[in-house]
Amino acid sequence: MGYCATSFDEVGWNRRIPSLRTDALTLDVKPKTELPATSNNFDALRLGLAVLVIYSHSYALGLGSEATEPLYRLTRGQMSLGALAVDLFFVLSGYLITASAEKSSSVGSYLKKRVRRIYPAFIVNAILSVVIVVPLAHAVIASPAWGNFALQTLRLCEFEYSSAFSANPFPGPINGSLWSIQYEFWCYLGVAALASFGLLRRKWLLLASFVASVGVSVLWQVKGIVLGGKFLGQLLGSPQLWARMLPLYLAGVVAYLFRDRIRLNARGAVLALIVLIGASFVSLGWTLVFPAAGTYLALYLAFAPWLRLHGAARLGDFSYGTYLYAFPIAQIIMSRFGHEVPPWQLFVLATPLTLLAAIASWYGVERWFVPRARRNEAVRSSAGAQAVAVTRSSARAVLEARADS
Repeated sequence: MGYCATSFDEVGWNRRIPSLRTDALTLDVKPKTELPATSNNFDALRLGLAVLVIYSHSYALGLGSEATEPLYRLTRGQMSLGALAVDLFFVLSGYLITASAEKSSSVGSYLKKRVRRIYPAFIVNAILSVVIVVPLAHAVIASPAWGNFALQTLRLCEFEYSSAFSANPFPGPINGSLWSIQYEFWCYLGVAALASFGLLRRKWLLLASFVASVGVSVLWQVKGIVLGGKFLGQLLGSPQLWARMLPLYLAGVVAYLFRDRIRLNARGAVLALIVLIGASFVSLGWTLVFPAAGTYLALYLAFAPWLRLHGAARLGDFSYGTYLYAFPIAQIIMSRFGHEVPPWQLFVLATPLTLLAAIASWYGVERWFVPRARRNEAVRSSAGAQAVAVTRSSARAVLEARADS
């Protein structure tokens, strides 16, 4: 999960997506314009999406089914608010991680930043799940399975426990949110491969690949293809999920590469929203239009000057921790109730506890593995740095830290 800082290039309500720049020779991607450090809403958007996952999961975990979840009903089962949030995570990650690749001095440097951002908090989460959550869930880990537990953690997968939360409305998973992190990390590796071979300069080729991936995703669902379960499926993930996630990540990558050609304005955002609403009434409509329309809406909100949420992470970047801890906390709460509860009640109880866990994760683990410029950005931001011009060297340091954290 990556972050970067950008700025507005406004002409009234009609503006182009800003560019990011460093002066260093980087991973075969041409740098463009330099930007101030704190003029986007990415941090707020990602935290909001993580909280949206909590709300959506409150239906499945509180009632045992997401059938009454608002977006699930509106789209006739095509999309839930939780799935929407995860999809937008992948779109934003594609955009921001491509920016990170542009600013990294080497593939090794890029991969080191990605590992430091994902693995430490994930490993701590996995250990806490065994030490704290498993006993509360009355789950069982057989002693021969500890080696498998370590392997699953290395693969960024949740380990399967037996008899976990058996009395809950949604029994079984301890942390059902972790599945997406493996796919995102593979996408990080994919961007590294593209950069290594100079393919991030072939933006028209990547645009064609994006269009093809959407077509494959639609065809996959039309044909009802089911694959996976073999060695490659266990190593790389489910082909069904790749058919869903790859177009979204490529949408973010392509949006970044074509950022100088994309105009963001209110009329375009309204049109994208209308298209998505219309797609709700068409079978596979969201699969076809969401990668493009959803990407436009996400970037419109990320760069919207009227939101003014640039300082959302001034105290810390809590979105990853929120995503890691929300599901087990909600399951623990439900185990105390012992019966179904209204989703709003579970959401109200789980959200503050999850945010406290996310704050602890940031200050106890994550912040020590991200660049110092990112950690100190709150001090500069609160001092009004976003309102003044910054020198080329300081802007470059903050931009690289934001994209790499």
